[in-house]
Amino acid sequence: MSVRNGVSPAYAQLYCISNFTCLREASRPDCREHRVARSGLSFKEAYDTAREIRESLSGTESISTADLGKQVAERLANRYGTASQEAYLSRTEHNAKTIVSSKRGDSPFSSGALSRSLEGCAIERKCAANVARYVQRILKESGQKNIGTTELRRIIFRLLTQRCSPETGERYLSRRQFRDSGMPLIVLIGGTTGAGKSTVTTNLAYRLDVVQTQSTDTMREIVRSCSAPHLVPTLGYPSFEAWRGLPNVGEDTRACDENAVVMGFLSQFSIVKQTIDATIKRAIRERRHTIVDGVHVLPTELDLAKTTGKAICVPVVLAVATKSRLADQLLGRSREQPDRGSSGYLQHVEDIWDLQSYILESCDRDSIPVVVNWTLKDTILEILNEVSKRVREAFPPDPDSLE
Repeated sequence: MSVRNGVSPAYAQLYCISNFTCLREASRPDCREHRVARSGLSFKEAYDTAREIRESLSGTESISTADLGKQVAERLANRYGTASQEAYLSRTEHNAKTIVSSKRGDSPFSSGALSRSLEGCAIERKCAANVARYVQRILKESGQKNIGTTELRRIIFRLLTQRCSPETGERYLSRRQFRDSGMPLIVLIGGTTGAGKSTVTTNLAYRLDVVQTQSTDTMREIVRSCSAPHLVPTLGYPSFEAWRGLPNVGEDTRACDENAVVMGFLSQFSIVKQTIDATIKRAIRERRHTIVDGVHVLPTELDLAKTTGKAICVPVVLAVATKSRLADQLLGRSREQPDRGSSGYLQHVEDIWDLQSYILESCDRDSIPVVVNWTLKDTILEILNEVSKRVREAFPPDPDSLE
């Protein structure tokens, strides 16, 4: 049995009682009778009513939320009188979600989703949460059951401008214009082993609502598994040990040549680069927001000019501030991910540091943004600011878009 209008089939039987307020805790017995209990019923009466309704719907393939609500109200009236029925109906109406209508379809307004979306515009969490709550209050007090996206954006823009700053409102406006354009967002996050790329990517994807993420480590493994070892000898080693796959480079040569680490890395990069280029092309073709992270994200060697006018492409390289902090990062990684052989990385702190120095020098030469990853919160905010800057350059805020 399923319920239309956005309720998952697994929770259909609970809708009549919780009216969306307890869906996340559906396994808790007290949740099933929460709504009816507030209609003046005892715990047992509420539980029995919920069970009876569930049993009466057995074998029903589909029922609308409106019809389900009617059945609940009728059963309450028949068993406990009109007072319980009226209490239930008033509670249901009071807690009903405002539906936001857009070209993509209808969905219930969520202050949590709005707060997260505002954070993705590089708006500080406190400001984002406060504005989301005010928007929810306005919708609730207005009694609106439906609202269009343009009207909702006007409310959000006004509150951001008044309660945060005019710049904050304009940042939101540019972001909305960009999203409406259908143009994809491509964020490239580089950095050596231990820079925190994976953690940053996960958190960034959540705030930017990006579903597709790609790691160059995975790309390297795929290419290696599909190629003869003698054709891609450097791919069998970590980036800082790729020199071992170079011809005529042994331990003695490595000891005398500090550039061997860089040479090995560049040899590895030249192979993985093709998969990075293909990933970017596909993201543009499918108009899909994408984050690519990995040591092989070397923005200075990627032809990002080809993305101009087709996507918002934001290259960023993460850096670790000191060798001691790098060692601490690698030690923490070895504890959290022992299966990845991370403990051996501690023996190569100098090599990883040398590789980082080379990457940062190339970024400095070509003006690629470098973010020193001290704390996750500050790093995420700095990258979001860079994304917002690129978006605003491509889509200057236009208040007329709210008309």
